[in-house]
Amino acid sequence: MASNQFLDLDSDWDDVLAPGTGDRSHRPSGKDRLRGHFDGASRGNPGEAGAGAVLFDESGAPAWECARPLGKRTNNEAEYLALLLLLEEVERRGISADILGDSQLVVNQVTGRWKINEPRLRELADRAMDLLRRTKSSISWVPRDQNAAADRLSNIALDGPKEPPRSSRERPAFDPDRLERVTDSILIAHGTEDYAVDLLHRACTCPAFQRSRQCKHLDAALVRFGK
Repeated sequence: MASNQFLDLDSDWDDVLAPGTGDRSHRPSGKDRLRGHFDGASRGNPGEAGAGAVLFDESGAPAWECARPLGKRTNNEAEYLALLLLLEEVERRGISADILGDSQLVVNQVTGRWKINEPRLRELADRAMDLLRRTKSSISWVPRDQNAAADRLSNIALDGPKEPPRSSRERPAFDPDRLERVTDSILIAHGTEDYAVDLLHRACTCPAFQRSRQCKHLDAALVRFGK
């Protein structure tokens, strides 16, 4: 179960890191404080890497998402760069956020609990600490299964978005039962307004087809009556 303890850089670390302690009265509050998740992934360590980050609003809906390829990086670098992407967006919005990630190394190094021995990580950690202070944000560790949204985005950064299942791609947005066949190639799509669908020429009289040469009525007709 995830801890409810958030680590704020303005706190006394000895007190905050002790379970069940720490004064949270200084933490910013209000409608502008969001929840953010970050994650990074590297295949090869070092290898091709990606960063994912997401901000959720008060209702739990994504307010911002980012999936960015990073080139050849270590896994730790990818995690740090994902955190920086998130914090830079928080700063750009002029808000504070409660930041969550499943990298114990990043969270513990940024909060000062663990030492940073690698110079390349020290620079990234210093930048993250500066942004946390400037935005009055907090950072806390969560298990990987509670960081799924950021994990998904980091994998999208590596592989690109996954195609939907074939059945989803072929499911028409318009109900085929609302199609009336007039001739072998002409159908009427009944709705708030009726439109003519021409299977032979793959056309429709609806505004969407006139704009983009594709529409839900034609898609439904092709699925129901064949291409």
